[in-house]
Amino acid sequence: MAEHLELLTEMPAVSRMGTQERLKHAQKRRTQQLKKWAQFEKEAQGKKSKAGARKRRSSKSERRVFFPENITLLEAAARNDVEEGM
Repeated sequence: MAEHLELLTEMPAVSRMGTQERLKHAQKRRTQQLKKWAQFEKEAQGKKSKAGARKRRSSKSERRVFFPENITLLEAAARNDVEEGM
């Protein structure tokens, strides 16, 4: 996407354009915007897959949290969960 200052300096020229020229200009800007967005999405997917690979490796040694029985009973009673409290 174009920078704000670039857009501001472009405003007088755009205001002098005819309808067809403005339309072409807007289409060009939209194409640029979509290309940048696609690039951003591609980079985000790359980062996500790298993070997912790290996460998968660490899931083998997954840690579990255990609570004392009295805490489990108290929490189950707060939720009115009869089966878990037993």
